[in-house]
Amino acid sequence: MKHPPVPRLDLAPKLKRPLSLWNPLDYLRFLYWVFYFPQALRWYVDTFGGGYIPPWEMNWRKGWELLRQNQIQRQLFIQGLVLTVITPFFFGLLLQVTGFSINWFWTACYVAVGVAFGMINRVAGGVAFGVINGVAGGVAFSVIGGVAFGVINRVAGGVAFGVINGVAVGVLLGVTFGVTSSVAGGVAGGVVGVVAFGVTFGVISGVVVGVISGVISGVVVGVVVGVTFGVALAVAITRPENWLVALPFSRGLLQNHSWMLPRITPLPIVSLSSRLQNWLRQDWETGLYNANQLLAYTLQFIPVVEAVNRVLATTPPEQVIFRVVKLAEAPYDWNFVRFASASLNAQLKSRFLKSFLLLPPHWKKRLQARLVKNTRLDTPARAAAAGFWYLHEKEPAKALEAFTVVRSLLYGEEMFTLAQILTTFDEMQELATIATIQLPAFPQEPLLRPTTWKAITSLGKVIEDVQVVERSVSNTARSFALNRALGELKDILNNRDTLPQAEKDLIIDIAETWQEALLQIAGEVGA
Repeated sequence: MKHPPVPRLDLAPKLKRPLSLWNPLDYLRFLYWVFYFPQALRWYVDTFGGGYIPPWEMNWRKGWELLRQNQIQRQLFIQGLVLTVITPFFFGLLLQVTGFSINWFWTACYVAVGVAFGMINRVAGGVAFGVINGVAGGVAFSVIGGVAFGVINRVAGGVAFGVINGVAVGVLLGVTFGVTSSVAGGVAGGVVGVVAFGVTFGVISGVVVGVISGVISGVVVGVVVGVTFGVALAVAITRPENWLVALPFSRGLLQNHSWMLPRITPLPIVSLSSRLQNWLRQDWETGLYNANQLLAYTLQFIPVVEAVNRVLATTPPEQVIFRVVKLAEAPYDWNFVRFASASLNAQLKSRFLKSFLLLPPHWKKRLQARLVKNTRLDTPARAAAAGFWYLHEKEPAKALEAFTVVRSLLYGEEMFTLAQILTTFDEMQELATIATIQLPAFPQEPLLRPTTWKAITSLGKVIEDVQVVERSVSNTARSFALNRALGELKDILNNRDTLPQAEKDLIIDIAETWQEALLQIAGEVGA
């Protein structure tokens, strides 16, 4: 039976132009992005705003400079402020019309706090991250706070007060954390954080808030506040409604124009893992492309990793390294490669234990010791994935250990030799030791990493020139050799983008270290 070709997903927003300050529909689109498709803001800044900068790389100076120089990001900043101010009052009026009691004083106060909080985040943490933090937090804070205080004013304390406070604060924190985690960090960190935080913090904070409320207002109120707060927080973070609404449409979700695709819930989409497995078995490269699309524009990290690992587990040995190479070619998140070797389940449990403050430290330590969180080398696929992960992490010695396991497989000898050479290069940082390096024989063509071997060949020439610099008695010969070596290193650094992602940073670090060592003696040699 002939299978239909694997579809190539395109889950990015379909917007072909920047958002307009004067188009009301663009504000609705913006609001939808913030609460139901936060990954779109990262895409928008990447596509129209000069590139997304993670919040941990931002500071006040960079933030102000971006706003001053980049019109698109400046407009996004303004649109975020407008939505932070207008949306709470609009929803407040809507809720008041439907019968809710709104405390407008507290709504206005929360709007002011939301605006201030949003401005700080937009400047210090980057526009995309700040907009989501500001709008999501500001709107949730203002609307929920206004409703809560409006109802509280009508209810005579006790259990009702506890329920209202528990739900309001839980939803507020949950919504804000959930949407910001979708943009702020890598998808793995976001998903693991959402799941672990949602469960553990929901339980812990429920207990803590419940105990505090119990001391202040009595046991009944304490229990109510604790339970409602914990449940509301966990629900707001995991967003089960986003999963449930899409459930009847599960067959057509994985289509390029399916607006029903859940973007903000880590709860696995029905049949996603099995469908992705079928795609990967039929066409590995297109299947991986689709997997990266899902990582970029949803929080479906867990079923995606599960699908890839199951297919790799049944891959014939002669195809293992080639498939892992494709996996590590351009992953949206390098944790995708990491968890092809390490256990995602163990990582989730570890995060859960770390967040669970109620457990005594010695219990935590004992339970953590039982979890195998490091990369595993017990199968060829896991060992190969570990090798590429450690190359990316600039730990060539660990990569060498991993590639030793798959040395007998197709391309295994090449990757073993590559890791062996890079381990030696990484250890030699002084000219005297660089001059002692003896390169092993290169593998025969066809090569899996031709551009990497080209860079290693250049580094081999640098070694030969360093030997002349170190051992020659002729200043002229030493000067020529020094200049040749610096030229080779400059070529490597200028062509860094041609290197594979896995080993690129490691090779660049080696080249820069050797360049610095050569420049230190340039005056002595007379180059």
